[in-house]
Amino acid sequence: MLKKTKNRESYHRQYYRKQEMNKLRKVIQNLRSEHKLFMSSPEGIAYKKRLTKEYYKQYRIDNKEKLRAYQKEYLLTY
Repeated sequence: MLKKTKNRESYHRQYYRKQEMNKLRKVIQNLRSEHKLFMSSPEGIAYKKRLTKEYYKQYRIDNKEKLRAYQKEYLLTY
């Protein structure tokens, strides 16, 4: 009798764990689709452009010496 209840408890644990994982997968799938929808909208495109501009601005600040050395090496003036 004790063995049956352990098996049943184990089964219920596995069942509810599986249900919870399925819910989480669905949530992740919905979030991904919403993210894709947002990024394809005009606001999302503007957001992405703004992020890339900020990233490149920060990159130029952080690597100023490297960029100057590159410019001097190839005689480029900006």
